[in-house]
Amino acid sequence: MSRSTIFFAPGNGFPAGSYAKMLDALGSSFDVDRIELPGHNPDFPPDENWVSLKTELIAEIRARHEKPVIGVGHSLGGVLHLLAAAEDPKLYSQIILLEAPIISPLSSRSLRLMKYAGLIDRLSPSQATRYRRSRWDSREEALEHFASKPKFAAFDPEVLRDYVDFGTVETARGFELAFRPRIEALIYRTIPHNLPRLKGRLRLPLTFVGGSDSRESRLARTGFMRRAFDIRFETVEGSHLFPLESPIKAAEVVLASIQPNPAA
Repeated sequence: MSRSTIFFAPGNGFPAGSYAKMLDALGSSFDVDRIELPGHNPDFPPDENWVSLKTELIAEIRARHEKPVIGVGHSLGGVLHLLAAAEDPKLYSQIILLEAPIISPLSSRSLRLMKYAGLIDRLSPSQATRYRRSRWDSREEALEHFASKPKFAAFDPEVLRDYVDFGTVETARGFELAFRPRIEALIYRTIPHNLPRLKGRLRLPLTFVGGSDSRESRLARTGFMRRAFDIRFETVEGSHLFPLESPIKAAEVVLASIQPNPAA
């Protein structure tokens, strides 16, 4: 009997290879597939409410899998799975959201106003993303650079190495970020403000796994999710980036959240 497939989508700024330690652990029980760099296919550039990114994900799943997949996504990736499932629920047997909250109507209105007023950079990391360092003379230099940053210093050491190995590409000018800062910033600037419209359109098993110290989940007001959706909640110690900080624990929670005998 063939195994069910987990289809993973990464967070903004992180190639899927950065999550190799977590994905390898998931591979002990499931086949694992992934989309590597959302937003980098010129046929599906980032646009308002991530419509093209959703279309890209749907196209990738349809092209590779005849049976429903288990959608697992971190942040950006989780939201893309939700958007794809709302359009074509037959693609999925269930979805597990890793720090990918569905924002409330109040947050949605505030986000929309910030975008239309040209103030989205104050709410998201988009401005800082565009101008941060993105080139090094060697991968070892890149590793030292990221290890000195508080956010990355919290990563599992093997994950940080994977982030540098998968997240940089060699060019004539040195080693540059594979997830281009311009694309990352544009994804932040076009973050969906219409997620409350998913209410009543998601009729498959949903699980939300949040970090205990996640500022992002607190700001998103996950209470709306509890009221508006039939969704299970789990918590893992760590920040918004807990899948990169504690990849084995993240994999354990994902495996425990998968319902027995999902549709195949």
